[in-house]
Amino acid sequence: MIVAPRSRGFTLIEMIIVMVIISLLAVLVMPRLAKTLQHLEVRGAAKKISAILRYCRSESVNKSRIYSVSFDTVSRLLSVQSTEENDEKSTVERSYALPAEIVVEKIEPGKTLLELSLPTFEFYPSGGSNGGTALVRRVESRAYLIVVDPLTGTVKVEEAKQQ
Repeated sequence: MIVAPRSRGFTLIEMIIVMVIISLLAVLVMPRLAKTLQHLEVRGAAKKISAILRYCRSESVNKSRIYSVSFDTVSRLLSVQSTEENDEKSTVERSYALPAEIVVEKIEPGKTLLELSLPTFEFYPSGGSNGGTALVRRVESRAYLIVVDPLTGTVKVEEAKQQ
C-alpha cells in the first residue's frame, strides 16, 4: 500500500496566486471607496451647515432676536450674529470654519432686513426667515442643496441634481 505524503502548508505558487487576486481586488475597490468617502464628507458638511441654520432659527424664536448666518466664501467662514429687533447693532456669536475641500456656492438668500455685505440668511423671532438656497459641493463629487423656507424658516437638505 502506497501512502501519499501529507501536505503541511501552501506552496509558493498558491501564495502568489492569492496575493495577485487580493491586489486586483484592492485596485478595483480603492477608487470606489475614495469616492464614497468624499461623498460622505460633502453630506456631513451640508448637514453641519443646516444644523447651524436650524439652531439659529430656534435661538431666534427663544430669545426674540434676529439671528444672521453669513457666508464668507473668501475666508471660508460661516458667521453667526444676533441683533435686537429694534437695534442696528449686532453681536457676533460664533464663527465656523468650512472644511478645506468643501465649496459653498450659489448662495441665494432672500432680501435681508439688515444691510450686510456678505450673503446672509436671517431668522426672525416669529419663526420665519428671509429664505433662500445654498449649494454645498466638493470637486467631482455629489452636491447638496440647502433650502431655507422664507415663511416657516425650516431648513432642508436635498441632493442636488447633476448638471
